[in-house]
Amino acid sequence: MYQKYLEPIIEDFTTGEYYREVYNAKLEYFDKAGIVYEDDAEFEQRMCIFMDWYIFDRDLPGVDLPPIKYYFRKNKDRFTSEELNIYRDFCSTVHSVFRLKRFTLTGHGLVVVDLFSNKAHTVTDAEINRGFARGDIFEARIIPFKGGYEFSRGFCFHPAEVESFISGEVKKVRFQDKSRQTKLILQLSAMKLKHLRFPHIDIRHIYRFESRL
Repeated sequence: MYQKYLEPIIEDFTTGEYYREVYNAKLEYFDKAGIVYEDDAEFEQRMCIFMDWYIFDRDLPGVDLPPIKYYFRKNKDRFTSEELNIYRDFCSTVHSVFRLKRFTLTGHGLVVVDLFSNKAHTVTDAEINRGFARGDIFEARIIPFKGGYEFSRGFCFHPAEVESFISGEVKKVRFQDKSRQTKLILQLSAMKLKHLRFPHIDIRHIYRFESRL
């Protein structure tokens, strides 16, 4: 799996001189995506999503590159040819909101559609299929790895009832830059968290930008 190749990056950029930077990143991320607590049902998922955002998306101060790209730039001359391809691919992950289109014929993968680009991706993972149903709308990150695609470990599933709302908001920012799209993804994540906290409130009053909750 790809995870063993990420471990040295996580180690390098979450300890030592970067320990404080992770703290600052947490404040920044959870301010946008909603604060989670250890007893929340989605705590582990949200922490995985945060770490991905920190490693793959958030520029380091003074470097203007996220950790993955900075790591690649510093180490590319020392990589084996295999590592060079792996870490170059890591620099082009796809963080988005997806719709599950169908399962693959082999049953060991999923075909998902990126709602922002309308591109379809086949994600191969025999274990991941168990938690999905056709038509699911969810935030995830796709990681290119050795000629295929795998999901990262964090997911945020959105209720089926708000599919039209999400689709409408995605269309508004489809042709804007990636930072605006990421902002929407985090806003939707915060709405999902509010829905979990206030299940007695009509979901239509939560998945909207006029919400006062």
